[in-house]
Amino acid sequence: YQPTDTNYKTPQMLLRSFVDCLSMGGNMLLDIGPKADGTIPPRQVEILKEFGRWTSKHKEAIYETRAGIPTEHFHGGYTTLNREGNILYLYLPNRPNGPIELKGIANTVHRAWVVGNGSMLNHKVYNKLYWSSVPGIVYIDVPEECLDEQITVIAVLLDGPIKLYRGEGQVISVN
Repeated sequence: YQPTDTNYKTPQMLLRSFVDCLSMGGNMLLDIGPKADGTIPPRQVEILKEFGRWTSKHKEAIYETRAGIPTEHFHGGYTTLNREGNILYLYLPNRPNGPIELKGIANTVHRAWVVGNGSMLNHKVYNKLYWSSVPGIVYIDVPEECLDEQITVIAVLLDGPIKLYRGEGQVISVN
C-alpha cells in the first residue's frame, strides 16, 4: 500500500484485463487500498461502481463460464463458453467497424443477442459450400445503439456443444 499512489487503472483497463482472464478460464482479484480508517478513496469507489455496473449487466457471460475459443476463430476480442458449451460469449472491447465475424465454427448458429439488453441480432453465414466440410464465416450485425460504453457482450446460441474446424481447406489446382 502506497498512500501517494493515485495512478489508478480506468474501468476500461480493468475490464479488459478481467475479460482476458475469463477468456482463459481464470478469474481476477482486485487490489483495493483502503485508507487507515477503513474507507475507500472516492476515485477507487467510482472505478468499483463502474466495474460493478458492468459485471451486473453481463453476469450470464461471467459466472459459471469457462475458457473460450482460440483467438483465430474470433478476431474481435475475447470469448467464453457456458458450462454446456453451446453458448459462445463474444466480448467486444472496441466499437466494431461493420459486422463481427466468427471463423471455423462447425455448428449451426440458432440465434445471437446482446447480453444485458436482450436485443436479437441478425446473423448470416457466407462462403459455405454445400459440398465442403469447411464451415463458412458467420457475420453478426451489431447496431450502434446496442453497444455498452465499456465492453459489449454478444451471446451466440449454437446447435450443441461447440465444434471448431481446425483443418485446412483443399487446394484446387488447374493444369
